[in-house]
Amino acid sequence: MAKRGGLSISVKMILTTTFLILLTVVGFGLLNACNIREAYDRAAKDKITEYRKQLESKGETNTIFFGQGLRSYFINTQDVEIKEIVDDTLKHDAELKLVYVVGRVQNLIKYCRRKDDRCDAAGEVEGERVKHASWAKVLEEWKRRAAATEPEISVSLDWTAGEDGKLLLFAYPVFSGEQVGWSPAAAAADDPGENRQGYVVFGYDLSPVDTFARESAKLKDEEARKAALRTGAFGALFVLIGTLLASFQGVQISKPIKLLAWKADQIARGDLAARVEVKSTDELGLLGENFNFMADQLVVLLQQTAEKATMEKELEVARTIQETLVPTHDPVDKGTLRFAGYFQPASQCGGDWWTWHDMVGDKVLVVIGDVTGHGVPSAMITAAAKAACDVARAVNGDNVDPAKLLEIMNSAIYQSAKRKFVMPCFASVIDTRRRTITYANAGHNFPYLYRTSEGGQGEFGSLMIRGNRLGDLKESKYEVKTTELMPGDILVWYTDGIVECESSGGEEYGEKRFRASVRRAAALEAGEIRDAVVTDAANFFGDNIRKDDITLVIGKVF
Repeated sequence: MAKRGGLSISVKMILTTTFLILLTVVGFGLLNACNIREAYDRAAKDKITEYRKQLESKGETNTIFFGQGLRSYFINTQDVEIKEIVDDTLKHDAELKLVYVVGRVQNLIKYCRRKDDRCDAAGEVEGERVKHASWAKVLEEWKRRAAATEPEISVSLDWTAGEDGKLLLFAYPVFSGEQVGWSPAAAAADDPGENRQGYVVFGYDLSPVDTFARESAKLKDEEARKAALRTGAFGALFVLIGTLLASFQGVQISKPIKLLAWKADQIARGDLAARVEVKSTDELGLLGENFNFMADQLVVLLQQTAEKATMEKELEVARTIQETLVPTHDPVDKGTLRFAGYFQPASQCGGDWWTWHDMVGDKVLVVIGDVTGHGVPSAMITAAAKAACDVARAVNGDNVDPAKLLEIMNSAIYQSAKRKFVMPCFASVIDTRRRTITYANAGHNFPYLYRTSEGGQGEFGSLMIRGNRLGDLKESKYEVKTTELMPGDILVWYTDGIVECESSGGEEYGEKRFRASVRRAAALEAGEIRDAVVTDAANFFGDNIRKDDITLVIGKVF
């Protein structure tokens, strides 16, 4: 054998262990940094959420109370007093950055924006319509609510523009009279009506939110950097210690493994007497013992392999012989009857069997059977059944009725199998001239008779008759029935293998799918119907192992 190159197992163990330790340290460091960042992000998010929640509560409450407090001033057109109240309010609320009050016809009464702790009118002209872009946004929101039939008149929205920065806007329309007329539609309308008296708009500063975010990001970066440095320092120490331990352990483990590899190479070269000396009591010692045991078993295995090869060859011969017991897959044309069969054993030898023979008077014998189980023993019983059937035909000059045939076959199988095996079997004789089928049953599945009606819809019937299985009782007797056939009738003889085999999901093919497959192909020739049914079943089974033999015979009457 060629010498293999590459790194030794000890070097690979050292490198692998070192890499795993390094990977663990790096992974822990990244996880630690991610956890720190996530914790700071979550804290900042919670802080911002709480700040906004408090600011929203405060802004909405203050705006509504402020507007309601100005109602009488609006009604009495006391604009001077309203301006004084606005100036005083802005002085006493540091978070309030923008305030403007609008009259009943949307005329500006007072505009005040905080700038260097002073009130800045920012180009707004009292008495004229409000120019500030936020006013259009507020009106748009009232119109949207009116269209959506939302009743809430108090407005809250985020606003970001120009020198105002980020603001949390609150707007409240001031009405008088009954609340029935207080609505977003009334607030957005150009016509003030009788009840609308004015508007109040507050803008609260949201810049602290950005400050929270910046401070959190700075602290997050600092803590992540410190964590990375700590992890790197401890990680380097762990990598060094781990490498030393891996080097020592690698040498200790690789030495007996190399010895095992050398002995395995000797056995591979043909020295089956090579064995290793077991010194340790750990897993390597157990591996050495198992190696010696496998070497001992190898000799036995070689002998068993030779015996198995001989047995498989004999089984192949047995299968070849069994295939001669059943007809070929070629379709058979008997004038008014055409039929085709299919046989597939579950293992090398099967327990299913079918045959056909010409009988006197334009008659055709069709027999199908299914020995319990499959394999060589079942195949031997099918051979006995085949022989009994041939003897019965020969003795009676190819003029035996199905009941008599089953009685002869029952006697043969009872004597051969001693009730260790039994064989369900169905024998039928089709008169191709009269178009009749005479049949007897020995515990087998009832064959189907599919008949097409004038409307094109087919119906399934069964050739129903009962009897003991072949080999059950020594003196079994069987009844016969005769059924008339019509042109277009389809006869389906089958064993239970095709309906009981399962898909990869454990679902059986079943009688319903089987009948549906026959129905779909009913317009075809007998051989084509057989091929279509077999293909449909094979597609359902997929690559799943068949648990039983499959035998199918399709006949069509003309």
